[in-house]
Amino acid sequence: MKAPVTGSREDGRLRWFAPVAGVVALVSAAPAGAWEYGPFAVETLIEIQNDTVVDSNDSAGKISDTYLTIETAVSMALGASSSLNLALTFEPMTDPYRDRFFEDEGLYAEELFLSHDLGGAELMLGKFNPAFGVAWYEAPGIYGTDFAEDYQLTEQVGGAVLIPFNIGASENAISVAVFNADRTILSKSLGRRRDQNSLLAGGVGNTDAPESIAIAMNGQIGATSYNFGVQSLAKGEGDTHDQRGAVLGVAHMFDPGRPVSVMAELAYFPDFGGTALAARYGTFGVAAPFGPVTVAGVYGWRKLDGERADHLATLTGEVEMAPNLIGSLGYRYGRDGPDRTHAIGTLISYLF
Repeated sequence: MKAPVTGSREDGRLRWFAPVAGVVALVSAAPAGAWEYGPFAVETLIEIQNDTVVDSNDSAGKISDTYLTIETAVSMALGASSSLNLALTFEPMTDPYRDRFFEDEGLYAEELFLSHDLGGAELMLGKFNPAFGVAWYEAPGIYGTDFAEDYQLTEQVGGAVLIPFNIGASENAISVAVFNADRTILSKSLGRRRDQNSLLAGGVGNTDAPESIAIAMNGQIGATSYNFGVQSLAKGEGDTHDQRGAVLGVAHMFDPGRPVSVMAELAYFPDFGGTALAARYGTFGVAAPFGPVTVAGVYGWRKLDGERADHLATLTGEVEMAPNLIGSLGYRYGRDGPDRTHAIGTLISYLF
């Protein structure tokens, strides 16, 4: 089920496990707006993006990267209460270190899971993206999600249960997921090769059994939505600590003559990345329409123990050029450690 996000390049992005109107939802039917045929529903998002670093205190960092991203979600109904869901992603497999033009692209299965409606709850089994935070896809603009993506949970194998509930006028849902990092053949890629994951590769959550857990709660009261989550990712090969963390976010839609949306999310990890070092994150965003253009700005902050704070400032304008066809132009200022960069990005996205 997709989760439209006002003023974000993620509008219509395919997310099986995402808040819809502020409530976490599991797909158990055809995604909204999807192409359907019999028991099948298919939705595809195509993006062509260019990132150009126009100024940097490191001359080697002045690079231009043009790349294609394709995300396809396929859902097959298995009776009235169950579905089999596949999410395929085609994107660059490596970070750029030189100018690139549609290079290093690979295809992999980001999710493959069975969803079943239990009546008062939803059950999901297989490879999926556990819910934890929302800023990694809900922060507006081309670059607004950059820092929050550090704590995004993807490509895990295990199970999750979702329980929706209401408190007065508040719609809420709580999800509990137990998992470990995918080490099956699905962790490999076609095209630009990504090797199959293994225990020796290390990393938190990369264990031989589902020893990690993430609990998330989302809700909405009127025009205000919230999200809260905690996690404990078991230490992997070479790690000294489990990664523990918590996230809290809020979003609100104002309408002082025009719809203005604001969001904020904070995350704290006392043991980050399998170490004893703490990490703190903040993402703050605002988006508003001005005529046919939606303008969005984001400030991000990241601080790891023993290192100077990193800062992110972005500004994006996007316009719907045709039905389901969005064009965006964005600016990014980043201070990552000793590096200071100014980048310009363009993005064309089309949702089938």
